[in-house]
Amino acid sequence: MRSKALRRVAPCLLTPVLAGLAATAGQTERKSTSSVAEIILKEHQQEMLDGHVELLRSYPGFDSADGVAHLPPWTYATTSDPSLTKMSEQYRLKEIAGQGSEVGRFLRLMEWAHRITEGRGDLGDPDALNTPAIIEFVRSTGRPVNCRMKAIVLNEALLALGWRSRRISFQPARHDGDSHSIVTVFSRGLSNWICLDPTFNTYFHDGNGVPLGYLEVRDAYRSGRVPSFRPITIPVEGELMLAGQAFDGYDPWYAVYMAKNCFKVSCPQKSAFGYESSESPVWIVLHPVGYQPDSMGRANTTHTTSARSYFQAP
Repeated sequence: MRSKALRRVAPCLLTPVLAGLAATAGQTERKSTSSVAEIILKEHQQEMLDGHVELLRSYPGFDSADGVAHLPPWTYATTSDPSLTKMSEQYRLKEIAGQGSEVGRFLRLMEWAHRITEGRGDLGDPDALNTPAIIEFVRSTGRPVNCRMKAIVLNEALLALGWRSRRISFQPARHDGDSHSIVTVFSRGLSNWICLDPTFNTYFHDGNGVPLGYLEVRDAYRSGRVPSFRPITIPVEGELMLAGQAFDGYDPWYAVYMAKNCFKVSCPQKSAFGYESSESPVWIVLHPVGYQPDSMGRANTTHTTSARSYFQAP
């Protein structure tokens, strides 16, 4: 019997199928068919989600005008960059990406970035913000790194193989000390900037496996629907908390966590090897019309409400 404390949210695609996850009263329930799982939230978790959705609805949209003239130009390193060339050869990135569809190659690189930066213990800080330094830190210390470092590794791997990509920070409406870094890459096949999350080895999609971009993810949440995402297979160790509330698994936690953090986004203006280690990187923030940015943030930051400019094709 389903507990009255459980409420239903939209289904997310399950690959592979999670079997044998029987629900008990007061616990998160997953129901699976051949390819789809439903995430069931406890009442207080649903209330958290509803609060984030309501905030998104209060600031529903972006400016459709072209604001490129008011932004620093987006720039991307190319495969001729010596550091990227060396990195590609050192880690055999072409072999890791493999053959087949463009999205399939993205996902193999994402899984590589996820696994090669895994460790145990407290999060650590490498001496430099580039892929070799991050990987060597994990290898030599056995410690993991945070989402920013994982996103840098995936971003530089994509650049090294010729794709245009950026590390992108999903952020809440007001600074709370917690945002989430992923990677957005321009898919030539889909003609869209899509999102990849190497920290949790997952991505948002349309329910049929076609990856979504930030604007589509935000719109889904704003409509009251949790966008589908590949289930997270990381085992939960200890308590999994969000805003003082405990979750039984990563899937329901992630559904609420990303609703909080998709209010606005921030990217470095230049996507290149080690750029974030430079003395004064430039940042560009996209936020909805009518929103007044708070005073917390980085120096050298430009704000825009033009989604068209922010996600222009490279």
